[in-house]
Amino acid sequence: MKPNASVLAVAGALALAALAGITVACSQSSVTEPPGVSTSASPIAAPASQSPLNPSPAASPSSSIAQKQTTETAPSPTSTANRTIESCVVKMALVNDPKPPLNVRSAPTIDGDNVVGQLKNGTLITIADEQDGWLQIKSPLKGWVSKQQTVNSCNQKVERISLSADGTAVQVVDRFVGSGSHRYVLPVKQGQTLTITHDRGPFPMIMAPDGTVLLGHEKDEKRSTWNGQLAQTGDYVIELESNFRGYRYAFSMAVK
Repeated sequence: MKPNASVLAVAGALALAALAGITVACSQSSVTEPPGVSTSASPIAAPASQSPLNPSPAASPSSSIAQKQTTETAPSPTSTANRTIESCVVKMALVNDPKPPLNVRSAPTIDGDNVVGQLKNGTLITIADEQDGWLQIKSPLKGWVSKQQTVNSCNQKVERISLSADGTAVQVVDRFVGSGSHRYVLPVKQGQTLTITHDRGPFPMIMAPDGTVLLGHEKDEKRSTWNGQLAQTGDYVIELESNFRGYRYAFSMAVK
C-alpha cells in the first residue's frame, strides 16, 4: 500500500504543478491591457525612449501645444526688456582697411581711375551721405569710401528700453566713434527705484521727465552705482556724450 500511496502522491504533485503551469501561461497570454495603459512604463516616460528622427504617430497634438504654451509663458531671465532704436545717425567713422591705405574715390564706384586720395587706418572721417554701401566724406578729404572698410556707430542715437519691474538688470554696451550723444529713454512709474551700475566709460547723466537733472555728466569714472526712488511717472533719460574721438562704454540698469 505504501508504494501505491507514493505513486499517488507523486502523481498528485505533478498534476498540481501542471495545473499551476497552465494557470501562469493563461495569465501571461490572455490578459490584455486597456488602451493607453502599460505595466512596463508610464505613458509619459515612453515617448522619451523613441528616436527623435521617428516620432510616434500616436503622439497627442495637445501635448505639443502644452509644451509650446509652457515655453511661451516661461521666458528666459535675460529677456526682461523691450528695446527699440528710435533714431540712429552716423556722422563719423574710423578708417579700417585690411589692405591699407584706403582709397578715396570721386564717385561711389570702383570703375575707372577715380582715386582722388588715400587714408591711413585709424583716420577719423566726417560723413556727409551714404549710398549703396559707400560713404560720402567731407573731411579730411572729399570723396567716397567703402563703408565696409570703416568702423562706425551711431553718433546720435535714441533708444527706448522698457525694463522689467522685477529688478532684473539689463546691460547696455556701445561705443562712440567721434562726437555725439546717446540717449536711453526709460518709461518708469512713480515710487519705483532705479539703479544704474557703471562698468566702463563715464557714468551717464540721469534726467527726470520734467527735465530735472538727477545726476549730471561726470568725468570721474570711479563712481560704481547710483540708485534712487523716483518721484515722477514718465520717461526718464539716461544720456552719454562724446566730444572728441569717442570711447566705449557699458552700464546696467534695473527698476524695482
